[in-house]
Amino acid sequence: MKIFKFMKNLILTLLFILSASLTFGQKLVTNEVDEFTGNTIMETSWEVLNRKSKLSSYVRFRKIDNRIYLNFRMTSGYGSRTFSVDEGEVLYFKFSDDEILKLSNTDYQLTTIGGGTIGLLGSHGVGLELTCRISQEILAKLSQKTLDKVRVYTSIGYVEAEVKRKRAETFKELARLIN
Repeated sequence: MKIFKFMKNLILTLLFILSASLTFGQKLVTNEVDEFTGNTIMETSWEVLNRKSKLSSYVRFRKIDNRIYLNFRMTSGYGSRTFSVDEGEVLYFKFSDDEILKLSNTDYQLTTIGGGTIGLLGSHGVGLELTCRISQEILAKLSQKTLDKVRVYTSIGYVEAEVKRKRAETFKELARLIN
């Protein structure tokens, strides 16, 4: 009986710790001055934008001095097919007011195994990370408007997915951390 009670308490404690770590949300994981370059570097945590069978994606923001970047990791419903995204290709964000924002990918990207994930979940699949340089004005817009849908054009077509309201709010909070 004592072992059962101990195990029950242990499991409840572990569940509490796990749920607490999942609910504390977005944060700045880097906020420092680089000792070699003198650059001020701010970086948010990776957060889920959507988890759909046709597009699973994560986002974070990076700010190096006055240069702001949106990092976008994705896996798609292409299965194990290799695909790429060209330099200059557009990442589309559609907001709840039907405004469409176009962000440009800074470098050619080819899928790698685990390249579109941030942990073990999905790390066996292929994916990639896009980097989009954004202005202060675009960052302000991303911190205020509600994201509704995202679309990415790849070498074998495009993938898109809706963004749930809760994840859209998390996205706005990420932008506010850097703004």
